Amino acid sequence: MRAWLLVGSAAALVGAVVRVALVPVVVTPLFDRVLALQELEALAPLLAIGGALALTGAVLLWTQDAAFGRAAAAASASWRADLGASLVRRPPGTLPGSSGGLSARLLSDLREVEVFVLYGLGSAVAESVTLLCVLAVLAWTDPLATGALLLLALPAIVALRLVGRRIEAASERHQAGLERVGARLQEAFRHHETVRTYAADAFMAERLARENRATERAMARRTALAALQVPVSQVLLFTALAALIALLVQRAAEGVISTGQVVTFITLVALLATPAQLLPRAVAMAQQARAAWRRLASLGQPDTAPSLAPAERDEATTTPHPSLALVDLRLRVPGGPEVLRDATLTLPAPALVAIVGPSGAGKTTLLRALLGFVPIEQGQVLLCGEPLEVDEPRVRQLVAAVAQGTDLLSGRVRDNLSLGRTVTEARLWRALDQVGMRATIEALPAQLDTDLGEDGGGLSGGQRQRLAIARALLGEPAVLLLDEPTSALDEASEREVVGVLRQQAQQRLVLAVSHRPALVSLADRVLRLEHGSVRDVTAATRRSVDASEDASEDASEEASSGSAARSEATA
Repeated sequence: MRAWLLVGSAAALVGAVVRVALVPVVVTPLFDRVLALQELEALAPLLAIGGALALTGAVLLWTQDAAFGRAAAAASASWRADLGASLVRRPPGTLPGSSGGLSARLLSDLREVEVFVLYGLGSAVAESVTLLCVLAVLAWTDPLATGALLLLALPAIVALRLVGRRIEAASERHQAGLERVGARLQEAFRHHETVRTYAADAFMAERLARENRATERAMARRTALAALQVPVSQVLLFTALAALIALLVQRAAEGVISTGQVVTFITLVALLATPAQLLPRAVAMAQQARAAWRRLASLGQPDTAPSLAPAERDEATTTPHPSLALVDLRLRVPGGPEVLRDATLTLPAPALVAIVGPSGAGKTTLLRALLGFVPIEQGQVLLCGEPLEVDEPRVRQLVAAVAQGTDLLSGRVRDNLSLGRTVTEARLWRALDQVGMRATIEALPAQLDTDLGEDGGGLSGGQRQRLAIARALLGEPAVLLLDEPTSALDEASEREVVGVLRQQAQQRLVLAVSHRPALVSLADRVLRLEHGSVRDVTAATRRSVDASEDASEDASEEASSGSAARSEATA
């Protein structure tokens, strides 16, 4: 990128010098020699020199635009990659905004910076050099007139500075509005089925319209302010030009300067019309880009968690069955209340452990703490008797998780399973065998290379959940965490998933947050989180589940008996 910036800047600089040199090299002798002294033999060389300079300027202009275009593309791609990677490496729950809003923010803000590099930076370099060269030649031609020109330019500089500050503020509001619009669009698209189910399309459209109107107003203000810079500079330039012409004509009449010098001076001042038009635009682009870059810089804070290299597991490995222990553990919902205090218990493996409790008791917070996504206020989590140090690759290999809801990607089945980890195809099929998904994937058109839609579209709810479990099992973890793995499944799919978990609990420690009897009744242990404490309620829960099932069977028998009696009476 830097090389292209240097090439573009060099082309802009030389091109500006060539453009300005064309005037004294051609215009002055054309008037003073060819027209005034009738040296007609000098006309052809002057035209040849002028043509060569014009051709050189055209080539340099193309080089300038092409080089800055390459620099803009390279810079934007690099910034997108760096900022995206920085955001992905952040701990869960610390992203500054929604996924849709952040995507819109990255793309729209980077576009502002890219436009400045592509169109504004070249103009700023070329027109600044042109301006300096013109002033140098003017000062050499007539220092007095040049001084008058600089004094007349001061009001323009002050006015453009004031307008520029307002452009920057309006640009920040516009970019923030685009981020909110992106967030609203993402919500509408991601929850499209829910929106249609509840006929909430008008509600969602109004939410989007409010943000859209605010963004439209911010953009209109920014555009109006940016457009104001050019006419202000042009009016002041033409005012200065009129005053200069009067001064130059008087000095020519007094014999201080020649006619050719007058024409050269006026031509050079006329050359300032282009910088007067393009420089304010470039400055406006720079101010908009600076506002966008400030917003982007706020995203690029130092990572609080290091990036972990993908685990390489070409062959299936057997992980020792560790015990998981909580020692005087105290947890708090980030920004919320305390949910666990002085919790102490040991969970030997292998086992299926169900975690139950009322909403808000801290069940999900506990799982997230075991993954290192929630800070531990007090106490320890011990794995095989050693403190659980998050962010260590070894721990990431030992502990895997399946989030609540669908967390599959759009793309190939194999990519959804591996997530960049180096594994053999045999290992992928083994993970699918472990969750009973081999036949389903083999029936797909391209098997492992079949593309799934958003959130795993193309598979049923139970199939998506089992595929997510297969992903977690791919690294043969010692501890498997699941958050409400069957909450969104029908009865048949639930039985399949519970069967998979029961089978896996023979090889590893499986911790599942759940409120569904089908899973809780088959758990080896049941833990209840409530009022900041965790209790083993295995026996009580089993009795409750059995009583519930017995009551259901009695009710079914009574209903059948009643139906039979009514049938006999009717007969």
